[in-house]
Amino acid sequence: MLEVFNNLFMSIAEQMGATLANTALSVNIKERLDFSCAVFDRLGNLVANAPHMPVHLGSMGESVKAVIERYPGMKTGDVYAINAPYNGGTHLPDITVVTPVFDEKNSDIIFYVASRGHHADLGGMTPGSMPPDSTTVEEEGILLDNIQIVRNNRLLRTEIHRLLTRKPYPARNPEMNIADLGAQIAANEKGVQQLKSMADHFGLNVVEAYMQHVQDNA
Repeated sequence: MLEVFNNLFMSIAEQMGATLANTALSVNIKERLDFSCAVFDRLGNLVANAPHMPVHLGSMGESVKAVIERYPGMKTGDVYAINAPYNGGTHLPDITVVTPVFDEKNSDIIFYVASRGHHADLGGMTPGSMPPDSTTVEEEGILLDNIQIVRNNRLLRTEIHRLLTRKPYPARNPEMNIADLGAQIAANEKGVQQLKSMADHFGLNVVEAYMQHVQDNA
């Protein structure tokens, strides 16, 4: 059963990745597959990840925990984004999108899913958002230090666009950024659906127990 659940959790992360690749707009994510998807327990600890980009996965849990700490009152239909190197981020183009998974009554968060994608550009002094001679993080690009991007199942497009463009070093193609964020939201939603289906089939207590067993075994 440990192996069954281990593979089920990884399969969910792989399905999230397939959704992300299919729905993304940028070459970076759609063709280079520069992204990672993972499943986390209710505390934000990593349970399973697909074999995507290892550099993303070591710190993604810290990003999830930063979101949990910042937004204690999350509701169903909320989604968050973060790329801050101070909160589990790698470099600014790697944006992590975090979605809470609620129980069937939509009262308690039972899991989290997250996807981290390398956006082709996020502003900064040079295209690609990795200038070698920057001295402040703002010169590297747009810092998304824990922002809400979906509220009540509605994409906050205007707010995101404003954040990407009204900075000293704005994003060069904000519409592509928003499109790729939308793909990450869709990937997370795939994970949400699969985890809820898993909890319905096996029972939430069993799924949570095996999340712990998988972590202990690892």
